[in-house]
Amino acid sequence: MDDSASRPTLPEGVRLRSGRIQIYFSRNGKSHHITLPHPVTAEGINAAAKIRRDLITKAEWGILTDNDIAHAKGDFVVDDSVIVSDGVLFQEVAQKYLKHCDANLDSKKDYVSALNKHWMPNLALVPVHLITSDMIRDIIADSEFKSDKTLNNCLVPLRGVFEKAIELRLVTPADNPMAMIKNKKVQTGLPDPFTRDEMNALLNWLDKNLEGKDRFYYWYFEVAFWTGCRPSELTALRWNDIDWFNGSVIINKSRVRGIEKQVTKTHTAREVYLNDRSKRAFEALNDLGLSTEYVMICPETNAPFYNEKPSRLRLTDAMKQTRVRHRPAYNARHTYATMLLMADVNPVFVSNQLGHSLQMLIKRYGRWIHGDQNKLEMSKLTTD
Repeated sequence: MDDSASRPTLPEGVRLRSGRIQIYFSRNGKSHHITLPHPVTAEGINAAAKIRRDLITKAEWGILTDNDIAHAKGDFVVDDSVIVSDGVLFQEVAQKYLKHCDANLDSKKDYVSALNKHWMPNLALVPVHLITSDMIRDIIADSEFKSDKTLNNCLVPLRGVFEKAIELRLVTPADNPMAMIKNKKVQTGLPDPFTRDEMNALLNWLDKNLEGKDRFYYWYFEVAFWTGCRPSELTALRWNDIDWFNGSVIINKSRVRGIEKQVTKTHTAREVYLNDRSKRAFEALNDLGLSTEYVMICPETNAPFYNEKPSRLRLTDAMKQTRVRHRPAYNARHTYATMLLMADVNPVFVSNQLGHSLQMLIKRYGRWIHGDQNKLEMSKLTTD
């Protein structure tokens, strides 16, 4: 007998069948219909709704097991006084954190991925106030993080979840388990710019060997080497961002994985001044007539770039052919920065051109600020 008369008062996915409570849901192409051992009371129905949510959560995270189903059906000793555990679950706080997180879309996708892969399988159904630092350390020890930097990145959303729990007064600051979890120390590498001779060799090869539509990439790298713009900034650049009269470009947008954002990586707009070579490159790109809106249009697709792979492959070819030591194409930006500093350009101006703070510029490029002076100083130390 289907007790459908009671259905309007029942939670979603809960129904009464022959005087018993049944829950049902579908996830990942599979339907589940589970009859529970709980009494047909208000408490039993509320417990059924909670059990359904927990099973759905496990199904969504890919951790639902036959044992979970058997446990829900009552293949265990039932204590009617404690039907479900008390407390707000980690996964509920995580969803709230993601909903309120003001990170950009790209970062939020990374947070979701980190939570799904490393934290949800172990913590999703644990009341957030019961999670300890030892539990988190055990998860870290059992997980295979590719590097310490990867671990540090995955700890960002985990900290965010517990900050949200504190904000919701589910955990006190004194009981925050993340207070005992420290980031791993990661050695920061020095920039590895191309020398001016290497840059010229690469650009000369591109100039002589790229023909037809591929000719675009020669001008692309003329702009990259002589403006220091990030690849994400170049692919978002529009023609109306160029001030032809004053010889400058406004950098205030970026494009990452095909998604355009109205901010740069550092959330700071800047005006980049052009020299003769970057001006000539922009004029040549304009003459190509690929687009009336975007400066950089992928010649293979006639659409804005999804990522920097096509341009990177061209520079990789140039490095192989010229025997220039391989470095990421991003290092065109480092090359511009170090050329300015080696030419004794004011560091404040350089930091403004790159969109760095002066402190960050000195931290990253300090060894180039004095040009060849460092070598001159070392030459004073004789070994005779």
